[in-house]
Order: sequence, then structure tokens, then C-alpha cells
Amino acid sequence: MIIFLFASVILSRPDSDDPAVRLCKPALARKIHGEIASMDVSSTRDSRHGRTIEGRLTGFAGMAPAPPGSASAHHLIRSDFSYRCRVSHGRVREAAVNPLVG
Repeated sequence: MIIFLFASVILSRPDSDDPAVRLCKPALARKIHGEIASMDVSSTRDSRHGRTIEGRLTGFAGMAPAPPGSASAHHLIRSDFSYRCRVSHGRVREAAVNPLVG
């Protein structure tokens, strides 16, 4: 009984506790030129090259700054992406995002 309780706690651990997710978030935010609103991990693989996580994320990107002397309204653009990120030895080795269409 205690083993099942312990296993359920480990399996229900939020994705944000994963060190790979914490390392990948800033790299993926730079790739989308904005902020990450939500991030879901659909798969995790460990190999000799490191840990690879894949999933879907929603990001908010803003408009570029207005040129000097010009007024500009600030708009946020919500976009959905699929991503893949590989972490090895505490560093992001690969980060890729692709826009989701439809």
C-alpha cells in the first residue's frame, strides 16, 4: 500500500519540478521571442546524449519597440508551438520550436 502511494506521488510530480524543464524554459522563450504562458511535456527520453523533452507550449510575443518619436500601441500575440529540447550535463544542447497551425 505504501509503495503505491509513493509511486503515485512520484508519477504525479508536476513537470515544472523536472530540471530539464527549468533549464529549457528560458531557451525556448528566446526562440519564440516572448514569454511562455503554459508548457506541457508530452514525452521525456533519457539517452547517452542527455534528456530530451518534447511537448506543446503557448507563448505571448509582443510587438517590437516603436522607433524614437513614434507612438505605438502594445499588442500581445498568443501563439501555440510544439517544442523539443535536449539537456546534457546541466546545459541546453538543443532547443527547437515549431508553430502549430490550425
